[in-house]
Amino acid sequence: MPPTTITVDGVGVSVNVAGPDKGSVVVVLGAAHHAATAYDAVCQRLHTASLRTVVIAPDPRLTAESVIGVMDALEVKWALLVGDRVGAELAWELAATRLDRFIGLVVIDRGHPRVADLTGAIRDDACPPVEMNTTALVSTAAARAVAKASQRYVYGDYRMVDLLGRRNAQESTAQLAAEIVMRTSTW
Repeated sequence: MPPTTITVDGVGVSVNVAGPDKGSVVVVLGAAHHAATAYDAVCQRLHTASLRTVVIAPDPRLTAESVIGVMDALEVKWALLVGDRVGAELAWELAATRLDRFIGLVVIDRGHPRVADLTGAIRDDACPPVEMNTTALVSTAAARAVAKASQRYVYGDYRMVDLLGRRNAQESTAQLAAEIVMRTSTW
């Protein structure tokens, strides 16, 4: 299905919505330089598991409020939140501040905003802990260290999983889809 544009606060947000109309919803915040269609193979597997997907393409103007605006426009009340790299930075913020909208969190190669990232920078020293079940997928030893440090800011089940494929969703399709399906069943 081709992407649609949803305008939130004057910003056009590119979104791919697909899957069963009545399925639980998975909101995917994509990695930088990846079109929403980069997650098509993962989404196909999620649709087979009766999950509906909302893939929001990366955009530097995207904020937590605009993600909630997209969900409101699509009438999505609850969702599992998935963030891939830069998308994971926003996903952590959303999970920490909008417990009322998300049932769980899956992040790829990014840690909680209060944990120093791979460059040593802390994105948000005041970000609250995440109070939901969380899975962190990691592709390097350094990302694993950041994910391990992030565990202290998760008040829920926390899984850390090594990505077996290369560093992108297309090459880790089966593993990423399996982790998302597992997280939707553990809330």
